Amino acid sequence: MLYSNILAHARRCAPAESCGFVVRTPEGERYIPCVNISAEPEAYFRIAPEDWLRAEMQGEIVALVHSHPGGLPWLSEADRRLQIKSALSWWLVCRGDIHKFRCVPHLTGRRFEHGVTDCYTLFRDAYHLAGIDMPDFEREDDWWRNGQNLYLDNMAVTGFYRVPLSSAQAGDI
Repeated sequence: MLYSNILAHARRCAPAESCGFVVRTPEGERYIPCVNISAEPEAYFRIAPEDWLRAEMQGEIVALVHSHPGGLPWLSEADRRLQIKSALSWWLVCRGDIHKFRCVPHLTGRRFEHGVTDCYTLFRDAYHLAGIDMPDFEREDDWWRNGQNLYLDNMAVTGFYRVPLSSAQAGDI
C-alpha cells in the first residue's frame, strides 16, 4: 500500500515533481503526500513548512520522497546537497519505480575511520549514489597486516568481476 500510494501520487502530479514523506506511525509506515510549492514545479520541488510539520506530528519521518518525471533515476547535485542537510533517506520516483538513497556524507573531504569511512565505504557510497547497492561487510583493524585483501576477496560477493584493462569503462574500479 505504501509504494502504491507513492507511485499514484507521482502519477497524479506529473509532469510536476511530486513530494511527500514516509512516516513511521504506531500503525506502521505510511506515505504523507505534500503539495509542491516550487515556482518551477516541473523542474524542482519545495515542501511547505506546514506540510513538514504535519508529517512530523504524525510520527518519525523515515524518508523524504520526490519524483523526477521524465528525468533520471538518481539524485541531482541539488538533491544531494539538500539530502545531506536533511539527514534523511530520500526516495526517488522515476520511470515507475522507487529508488531509495540512504543519506551518505560527501565523498570528498572525509576523515578516514576504519570500517566507517574507509576505502570500501567510499566506493560503496559512490556506487549507491549511482543507484547500485553493495553490501557492507565486517572488517577488523589491521586485516591487511595478516595477508588478507578484504576488498578484492569480497568483489565477487558484491557482483564485480575482473575485466581487461583495455575494456575498462567509466564506473569500473
